[in-house]
Amino acid sequence: MKYYLVGIKGTGMSALAKLLKDQGNEVVGSDVVEHYFTEDSLIEKGITIKNFDENNINSDYFYIIGNAFNDENIEVKTIKINQYQYMYYHDFIGKMLNKKTIACCGTHGKTTTTYFLTRMLDKKCNYIIGDGDGKGYDNELLVLEACEYKKHFLSYHPELLIINNIELDHTDFYKSIKELINAFQLAANNSKIILANGDDKNVNKIKHSNKITYGFKKNNDIVIKILSTTTKGYYIQVKYQVNYYLHVPYLGKHMIYNYVASYMALKILGYIPKQLTSNDLPKRRLTTINYYDNILIDDYAHHPTEIASLYNTLKLSYPNRKINVIFQPHTYERTIHFKRQFKKVLKVFDKVYLLDVFTSKREKYNLNMQDKIDKYFKHFNKIEDLNVSKIKDYAEIWVFLGAGLANEILLNLINKEKM
Repeated sequence: MKYYLVGIKGTGMSALAKLLKDQGNEVVGSDVVEHYFTEDSLIEKGITIKNFDENNINSDYFYIIGNAFNDENIEVKTIKINQYQYMYYHDFIGKMLNKKTIACCGTHGKTTTTYFLTRMLDKKCNYIIGDGDGKGYDNELLVLEACEYKKHFLSYHPELLIINNIELDHTDFYKSIKELINAFQLAANNSKIILANGDDKNVNKIKHSNKITYGFKKNNDIVIKILSTTTKGYYIQVKYQVNYYLHVPYLGKHMIYNYVASYMALKILGYIPKQLTSNDLPKRRLTTINYYDNILIDDYAHHPTEIASLYNTLKLSYPNRKINVIFQPHTYERTIHFKRQFKKVLKVFDKVYLLDVFTSKREKYNLNMQDKIDKYFKHFNKIEDLNVSKIKDYAEIWVFLGAGLANEILLNLINKEKM
């Protein structure tokens, strides 16, 4: 089969492209000219990436369209005018990848939890992870990150659905927490088994006849207890029918939730999960680079709660170091809706440098909106106030943060040293 992916640099689309390529299909795609962190691994896989152009489109391909692109995109418009076969990303996965599925959803931690699932299976499964990584494998199991945006996860009908947590996000679509919880309830209705974080008040509102809860509270079906803490992680007891004794090689309580959800999901379905011994994480999740006497951190966090969790983890790891952040907010809608929370969490860093908002494909650059945001965050530095080349003179932690292009500053810094 010949597939053409419109918006192939998107994290989910990139992962799907790799899966389809591994299955022996011909895979081509297109996207914007700007470099994005997913594209290098696509090229390494032998997948051609073109610039958007209506002349790319013909009847040779089955088209998969990324969820970020609407009919204003020249290729999408051409596909529809000519009535070529196409499906949107989430619909294609739900209808065409006929696999036994473990899906992971939740406002936070779904990429990491999906990644843990694949590693505990020694990557012997098909998978699509939200860091752009994907793989096709010759068995029936698909491990899938399921995004709640615009209810896209309703296209999936998993054997087991992990619900990590529910907190308001994507406020351009969900106008209240009640709306968001209702969407998660619909996703639960599509699933055979629910493995739900019972310590999360919003997750507890989800009803299901085959719901298994996990957490630290004793009323959960699966009860977690921390036995000891080290500088490299936790030793824990997990009680579910019998006691399991696990080492979680990561810091931060949120990592324990992610780890236990992954491990117990596989146990419940009859798999034998491998205990993880190294602290590897998905791309752009606490990616650490030593740079002179500094430590550079690349992380995708773009919600106030995620930033707080990241900061707390870094403080556990580096209690005596100054922690600075170079942050690019993601979307005007999110930045304005959570502006107070962003200001509060950013204040805990020693130095803060802000980039202009990284707009999504659904937004256009808006100077008035950017000016309002600049005025609200006027007490923080702008990126122009930082001489990036002088970072090497410090001995501090520098976090390059956000779903946008803050990591490009990091990459440029590192690449200059190699020249």
